[in-house]
Amino acid sequence: MRRSFWTALICWALHAPAGAVIVAPLTFDELVNASAVIVDARVSHVAGQWSDDRSRIDSVVTVDVMGRFKGTPGGTMSFTIPGGRVGRYVNLIPGGPAFTAGDRAVVFLASRGPRLPTLTGFTQGIYRVTVDSRTGSSLVVPPVVDSPEGRIPRGDVRRKPVSMAVFEAAVRRVKPVVR
Repeated sequence: MRRSFWTALICWALHAPAGAVIVAPLTFDELVNASAVIVDARVSHVAGQWSDDRSRIDSVVTVDVMGRFKGTPGGTMSFTIPGGRVGRYVNLIPGGPAFTAGDRAVVFLASRGPRLPTLTGFTQGIYRVTVDSRTGSSLVVPPVVDSPEGRIPRGDVRRKPVSMAVFEAAVRRVKPVVR
């Protein structure tokens, strides 16, 4: 009896689907071209919500748009990210995007029909914004991503923060891909 229980349990475990998120690294040009909207934004509100089938929790992030680099968003907009909290239930996505009220970032968003936009390239679509304590100017910090050459570690010159003006110019220099 005990042996058949363990056999049944192992068979069930092998049959159960495994969930994983694999995101192929995008070049900066691919990230810009795959995004319908690119904005400099400050997070005003984050709220978790159940998916329609109650199989997962996603968060709706509402932001105040501070600058527009691509697309025509309004003064405020919302997008969804995987994971979040609803009451006592938490859906944590290791390595996934996370926001709290007051965060500032340049976000790259892809549209998906009538649903709210989502981040382009998972966490690749988030460039955090900091303020230089000496000058008070806004600096854009590239995300840590895996690249064909390997992981770009903190402190690498390729992750050097750049001014908002330099970053905006880089976005606008990307040639649109005709499909």
